[in-house]
Amino acid sequence: MIEVKDVSKSFGNNQVLKNISFDVKEGEVVVLVGPSGSGKSTLLRCINFLEEFQAGQILVDGEGVGYVGSAGGSRRRQSEADIAHLRTKAGMVFQNYNLFPHKTAIENVMMGPMLVNKESKEEARAHAVKLLGKVGLADKADHFPSQLSGGQQQRVAIARALAMRPKVMLFDEVTSALDPELVDEVLKTLRDLSNDGMTMIIVTHEMQFARDVADRLLFFYQGAIIEDGPPAEVFENPKTERFQTFVKRFQSNVHRG
Repeated sequence: MIEVKDVSKSFGNNQVLKNISFDVKEGEVVVLVGPSGSGKSTLLRCINFLEEFQAGQILVDGEGVGYVGSAGGSRRRQSEADIAHLRTKAGMVFQNYNLFPHKTAIENVMMGPMLVNKESKEEARAHAVKLLGKVGLADKADHFPSQLSGGQQQRVAIARALAMRPKVMLFDEVTSALDPELVDEVLKTLRDLSNDGMTMIIVTHEMQFARDVADRLLFFYQGAIIEDGPPAEVFENPKTERFQTFVKRFQSNVHRG
């Protein structure tokens, strides 16, 4: 469903992604962990082409991301229409909810399908009602963002991304801006999506969640993947000292066995 092949990305002289390669199968949940600045969020933004990348190739559901041409040869940027089409396949949810403050929860969820997918108002509303129910907010449909907690706003943002009927979902530290007591309600939504078979890449510092939900865990360090495997295996038998050091501060939250 997602293929990342030898992707490199620099900001000026700072190379933040170094020949990154991995695949995500349909229905698989891959969690990216690592220190801040190790390249995780940049990679997600490249998959959705919110960031351009200098080398390599990314495919979502068999279609190239951002560029036309061979991975090793000449290439040109895709048209804005093609890039917009890609983004309907790969829904993305960020740390900050970015909801429209003057629109209700249900209006926020309806906007994309009506504007981009040209759904009728009736069709978009019916789907939005269903999605708000899915994220546990059926009773908040007519509330404005200012009337919702941070966790509720984040769940509306997830419903809004799902409303575009994406093939894959990308989550970038979606609990990091939340008060601790609100984190679990958002993680529950991600668990439910996993149980439904949604293909997902999740950047998170929630180690227990990563261990419980991920099919694969990738550990990023200085722009490279230095651990890759099933979470239990990576936690129990890390190959690198870097991961051992990183995970030590989370050990009290990650049970063994």
